[in-house]
Amino acid sequence: MDSKQGSLRQIIYERIDILLSAAASALRKGDEKYAKRYVFLARKLSTRYNCRIGRADRARFCKSCGMPSVPGLNTKVRLRKREKTAEYLCSCGAKRGFKYRINHNWRHRGWKDVLVSNNLWQISE
Repeated sequence: MDSKQGSLRQIIYERIDILLSAAASALRKGDEKYAKRYVFLARKLSTRYNCRIGRADRARFCKSCGMPSVPGLNTKVRLRKREKTAEYLCSCGAKRGFKYRINHNWRHRGWKDVLVSNNLWQISE
């Protein structure tokens, strides 16, 4: 891969991130039409330029209905302790699960840093 293709991929990944962020903010404002459109454009960019959407970005939208996943607004998140999975329940009825791991150094950081997922989210305050 030459530097031209590498820089193009970097631009595509930045645009995908910007579009998914814009989709989440549009959904928070109540514009479902724009939110779906932004997710559609991000997915279209990834297919056109053959760039995979990463695991963290795949958790940011529903694959079946195309809406961005905003926990508490249109998505419920359930943590299954035995399987160590986070289950995302969309308002359309679709379910998705993602593995997470427990950080065992929690005694030194405090109780809010216990859950550390694979770049999906991190509880910290």
